[in-house]
Amino acid sequence: MGLFNITGTVTAHGQSQFDNYLTIYAYLEITEPSGRRIQIDKVAVCNDTAALLQLGSAGEFFFDKMFVYGRRYHCQLWGIKAETMAIFDRHNLRNMVIVHHIVLGMLMLPIGGLGAFWLLPGVASLLTVISGSVNRRSLFYGSNPAEVRRLQQQQAVRI
Repeated sequence: MGLFNITGTVTAHGQSQFDNYLTIYAYLEITEPSGRRIQIDKVAVCNDTAALLQLGSAGEFFFDKMFVYGRRYHCQLWGIKAETMAIFDRHNLRNMVIVHHIVLGMLMLPIGGLGAFWLLPGVASLLTVISGSVNRRSLFYGSNPAEVRRLQQQQAVRI
């Protein structure tokens, strides 16, 4: 569980479900420059990153793999760096999953301890966020201030 990135080209994607906020792909396949194909299953892509995600898109793709008990997705594509464009998604599905797990776990805990199946993963994910081990900004932007400015200039301005 955690953040990872893959550099390559999107060569395939599976069927998808979408609504006004996100698209969930059955899988995304990215081919690295070495020719190795990587398939990521059950990927949620919010509208910010979906605008740049197409077959043949090349760049660096940033994912968040999380334990999501009973959910339709296991990963979120939250960032894309291409040659001329950078997208850093403003939606962090990990936080939504944490709240969902903790609230559902606390509500279900009195029913024979059934809520522990949601509460324990929710608390564990909360601890990873608090510890800073899933810091998206530092992975995406890096530590070079010039690179941070360049990437921020490539992103769309929200109105």
